[in-house]
Amino acid sequence: MWTIILDRRTSLLCVALAVGACDKKEQATPEPAPSTTQSAEPPAEPEAGPCSAGSDPVVLDTTDGYVYDLAQDAGYVYYGRWQLYGNRGDLRRARKDGKGGMNLSSLSLEPRGVVVDDKNVYFTAGIRLMQMPKAGGDSKVLAPKFSSLSITAHDKYIYGVPGDYGPYDRLIRADTTDGKTYELDVSERPDTKEQPRGFSDIAADDESIFVTDSSGDRVLKFTHERAKPKVLANKQPKPFALGIDADTVYFTLAQKGDLMKIAKSGGKAEKIAFGLVQNSPLAVDDKGLVMVAKGKDDDSPTFLVMIDKAGGAPKPLSKVPDGNYVEVVGLDAKCVYWVQREAGAKTTVFARAR
Repeated sequence: MWTIILDRRTSLLCVALAVGACDKKEQATPEPAPSTTQSAEPPAEPEAGPCSAGSDPVVLDTTDGYVYDLAQDAGYVYYGRWQLYGNRGDLRRARKDGKGGMNLSSLSLEPRGVVVDDKNVYFTAGIRLMQMPKAGGDSKVLAPKFSSLSITAHDKYIYGVPGDYGPYDRLIRADTTDGKTYELDVSERPDTKEQPRGFSDIAADDESIFVTDSSGDRVLKFTHERAKPKVLANKQPKPFALGIDADTVYFTLAQKGDLMKIAKSGGKAEKIAFGLVQNSPLAVDDKGLVMVAKGKDDDSPTFLVMIDKAGGAPKPLSKVPDGNYVEVVGLDAKCVYWVQREAGAKTTVFARAR
């Protein structure tokens, strides 16, 4: 089922797989109405332990609706879910030790991006950036006009890009101490009908901010202050999901199903894997990458797949049943996490050992 090709210039492996169709999520437009939340103080519970999953997937939480992003700390996975037909959502957390999940806040606007720091959860609700304590309690509007579908946290800031929402490509940041926003870049989006469109994904380190520009077929590199961005990779058809490690930027090509890499300092973009499902999610850390790929033909099952940067055979982590879709993925030192949605409304948060 798996055809392995060694990339001589790197220790990564190319996984030759057939490109498969993936669920195209409905992109609900954030509503301009004021966000209202109803937060409940969660009951006292023992402190959550780290992931203890083995080689078989374990269920951390079961819910329903669409999930667009997840964040994590030592003991919990945090995510927002949106019930499209019920027109309501929730911010939830699931214990990594497998002892259940719970609502942190009920939402009247669609949650998209989710990040955490040592004390708080930050999430988008409509055009607003929200903040609430990780332990639960009242949520508040941190920035009333943030207009971002994908966000990342670095230092004391939350950075965001709009995805395909609105007519402009924008990079904005919000100060987590006072909510003050600062626009690092804004431009009118190129006219393109083919999805995905706009600034799709974002990651940041001490030196730079990296953005996939799906409309412009580019990967961009920004400084932390307002300045003209550097085009890190050009002529890349529909770059989409993005991840970084100490030296490298990894990104997917949404429709071709390729996984690419380029040095943070610049150079030539290299293909390191192909055959990913359309709009595959991507998670990256210092040791490996996780994504979703098809088998060798259309009748082969979809698999969650890990590539170890140290080398060795690619590792199929979990078969994705027909009619199911992996919406987001995540990594920590012990486990892989993913959110899998059935063709109906049921959504499951899984974990398994790396």
